[in-house]
Amino acid sequence: MDQTLICRWNSPLRSNDTVYVLGDFSLAPADQVRDYLNQLAGRKILILGNHDRKPTDSVWAEIHESLLVEAEGHRFYLHHYPVRDWPSKWHGTIHLYGHVHGNLRPLPGSMDVGVDTWGGAPISVIEILRAVEPFNPESETVSESFAVRTW
Repeated sequence: MDQTLICRWNSPLRSNDTVYVLGDFSLAPADQVRDYLNQLAGRKILILGNHDRKPTDSVWAEIHESLLVEAEGHRFYLHHYPVRDWPSKWHGTIHLYGHVHGNLRPLPGSMDVGVDTWGGAPISVIEILRAVEPFNPESETVSESFAVRTW
């Protein structure tokens, strides 16, 4: 299985591509994780997930809790967890996350990019832009039939 996942990772990538891993890369011991990472193409950036031990290994190019990036003329907010609101959501930033293994319907403007929901391979920015449901700020109104009161 590990070798199949390594092949699926490497097949669409060039050595100079950047890959953002949105958490939970591996539960394996650090030396085994290092071995896996050394077999994977691209510059690898980790967004920490709930199962990631705080890696100090230099195999990761960068490690973040969350990250705001720009690619192909779009902004992306990267976080391990799906969130209801994110930085610059109202200005077109797309929220990408993992954690839920395809078990949560995404909000408009966000999507699960976990490897288990995309056939075991990295997903490109172009594929993301084709698949994500756009966020429409004009449709974000509070329903009058639902109210919450705090006392």
